[in-house]
Amino acid sequence: MVKLLQGLFDQFVDHSFFILRKRIYTTAPLTEMCRGMVKVVAKRATAQVQPRDHKLKLQVQFCEIGSAEVALWPPAHEDTPASFTEDRLTPEEVASVPRTLAKLRSAAQNLARQVPRGEILHDFNRDIAVVLVDANGRYLGFGVNSNSKNKTRHAEVNLLQNLYRAGQTKIPANAILFSTHKPCKMCAGMIYHWSEDPASLRVYYSVEEKGSLSRETILDQTGINKPFPAQ
Repeated sequence: MVKLLQGLFDQFVDHSFFILRKRIYTTAPLTEMCRGMVKVVAKRATAQVQPRDHKLKLQVQFCEIGSAEVALWPPAHEDTPASFTEDRLTPEEVASVPRTLAKLRSAAQNLARQVPRGEILHDFNRDIAVVLVDANGRYLGFGVNSNSKNKTRHAEVNLLQNLYRAGQTKIPANAILFSTHKPCKMCAGMIYHWSEDPASLRVYYSVEEKGSLSRETILDQTGINKPFPAQ
């Protein structure tokens, strides 16, 4: 499902909105990750369709959707955020949750401020960023919103897919993720799905998104989401 939706945006930039108004059918069950992405960027989906040959002769042309483009934002910022002077937090910072979160918040906000903005908002990416560290405070990665062309490219999605490409297949147990904005249903579903131990994961954010797409996410339902005041 993720490959289909991301690929549609990449292959049909000008028509993806109209294509995704139609119902999606899949023989597979929908995970939290899939349900979240359908909710945010598509319309509706029917899962666990049973394949059956109806013996109909139809002139239908199928188009295979390839892998979504690898579009890191921006290439010049693939390194550790400038506010991380070392690749890990100090033992004192790890032991102090407020100090840890303050440092992560600062790093995420510095990244978000680098996102170009303009008068026509939908032509630009949103100034949203996310940073991830493991249980020992070691920096694992970051993501920045790049959804002006591909609506699936939220900061959290970019973070997780970049981690996967780098060989980190799951968010490790007891990791801390800090986002400048509350993760939406799509991002929450992907975070939950790709966590080694979701119950031990800690997710914090500064800005409370008020739209329906950020209410009652899987992270809310499991008590993983927690606000941390913006500075």
